[in-house]
Amino acid sequence: MNNQLVFVRNLSVNAEPFTTDKVVSKYSGNTLKEVKQMIKKHQKEIERFGVITFEMAKPPKGSKGGRPVKIYHLNREQATFLVTLLDNTNQVVNFKFNLVKQFFDKDKELQERNVKREAGKLTTSSLNDAIKSREDLDSHAYVNFEQLAYRASLGKNATQIKHERSVPKSTPATEYLSAAELNKVSLMKQKIAVLLELGMEYQAVKALVSGTGIKTLMINKTLRRAREEA
Repeated sequence: MNNQLVFVRNLSVNAEPFTTDKVVSKYSGNTLKEVKQMIKKHQKEIERFGVITFEMAKPPKGSKGGRPVKIYHLNREQATFLVTLLDNTNQVVNFKFNLVKQFFDKDKELQERNVKREAGKLTTSSLNDAIKSREDLDSHAYVNFEQLAYRASLGKNATQIKHERSVPKSTPATEYLSAAELNKVSLMKQKIAVLLELGMEYQAVKALVSGTGIKTLMINKTLRRAREEA
């Protein structure tokens, strides 16, 4: 089964995975009405794993009445308990297996992102230390080099990423990056920190990490020397 059974409300590393009563109905072979009745009947037990949340969705096209439809969201524990109440037909057994696997995969992905994010804090600290050790860099240097790390590794700065992914203003972009993206940013910050410790200036660092490379760096030096000699 390649169908998506587990979702998250946003791309945050702190998002809680969930499934819905519609998913349980569709892939277990039970009607949506039966699943909703089961949730209501065992609500007390289900809510021992947290309050049942829901969303109000627009009614399907062509349906009578046009009233919004309540869709229940069930976290991993709630969903696991609910599916134990279903009859173990072949369809239900197959659904249970895939549901558990997708919850496990999503949890693993979020854990990996958290590990990378925590590791990235050490890299950020190293970059900050490298900047502080330089008397020629001002108080805005960290922001400039951090944005450079994002652009060089992901092709966009942190501000652009936050806008594209609807990241709250007070939340760092790192909470919305994948494990692979976090790793790229972390490695780039390490490179920048080393170049700063070697005494390189911003434009030189930018040339070396952004792909324009040594050729552009040499051209800039040649032009600067020509201006000085003129």
